[in-house]
Amino acid sequence: MSTKTIEVSKSLSPSTARPTIFDGSLLFEERFNRRPFMFSHSLADHSLFELGPLGDLCHSLRRRNERNVTFYLGNRPVTQGWKDPSRRSLTVEEGMKQIQESDSWILLKSVQQDYEYRALLERAISELEDLTGTQLRRQITWPDAYIFIASPGSVTPYHFDHESNFLLQIHGEKDVNLFPPEDRSILSEEEIERYYVGYLSSATYRDEVQSKAEVFHLTPGLGVHHPVRAPHWVKNGNEYSVSFSIPLCLRQYDLQARVYQANHYLRKLGLSPTPPGRSPWRDSIKMSILGLPRLRKPKTKYELLRYGIAPVLLGRWVSKRLKRHGRRR
Repeated sequence: MSTKTIEVSKSLSPSTARPTIFDGSLLFEERFNRRPFMFSHSLADHSLFELGPLGDLCHSLRRRNERNVTFYLGNRPVTQGWKDPSRRSLTVEEGMKQIQESDSWILLKSVQQDYEYRALLERAISELEDLTGTQLRRQITWPDAYIFIASPGSVTPYHFDHESNFLLQIHGEKDVNLFPPEDRSILSEEEIERYYVGYLSSATYRDEVQSKAEVFHLTPGLGVHHPVRAPHWVKNGNEYSVSFSIPLCLRQYDLQARVYQANHYLRKLGLSPTPPGRSPWRDSIKMSILGLPRLRKPKTKYELLRYGIAPVLLGRWVSKRLKRHGRRR
């Protein structure tokens, strides 16, 4: 696979002298949600990201809800997506304690449920407002914070996300392969539409597009910005890795999600729907049909993104159950 690795410049070298989280680079304002870029941060030596506190956090999150923790095999093909089930041979706690050799990939979701990590998230958003020169809090519809803990050589399979993301490397090294989100030869309209109706592995990796990736080599104290819907895959280095992710749902992209959902069903009717942004009046009709104005205070990110298609999905589920019941009779 052909790659073009992004080398870090002297202006982005890690520094622990700053009391702030992020480096004050002008790239934040110039490239935010337009292009990927590398930055430096000051969290590499933060005690909250040591394995002991992370083990406690894992236990606390699982007590609240088992879904707060995702546990996979670490060494997986780039093309696998999220189809394989969570591993069963080890417990999450065992996988974390033996992270250097357990071949584990662990995701701690919504870590801001713990007040210490919530304080970090709040601080980060405040800094990002200043750095991007935007009223970011007014745009954010769902702030979140994840922590990835993974064994050496672990792979995060190829996929894309709805959120605008800032990924901070805390321990170990990794290569982040990021593709331009607007290139439809890489990510098609149909793949985006399927994603927004619940197929999280809708994006298909192909060797022939690898040359279009920018490869960011992250070491402790460095991070990379993922624009919304930028396809990517990640490969860890020879040590276990800990990364802190700040994925933010933004209002304009939530609206686009409604258009993509409507387009998915229009395409199933044999039509060729117009992508978001091409026709404001068409976009407005699609958004109103899927009910975005009716949901003011979503309780989960799932509700935020898929509230409008819930009746469709429910109807599909009921139909399947009725068919199964009929066959049994």
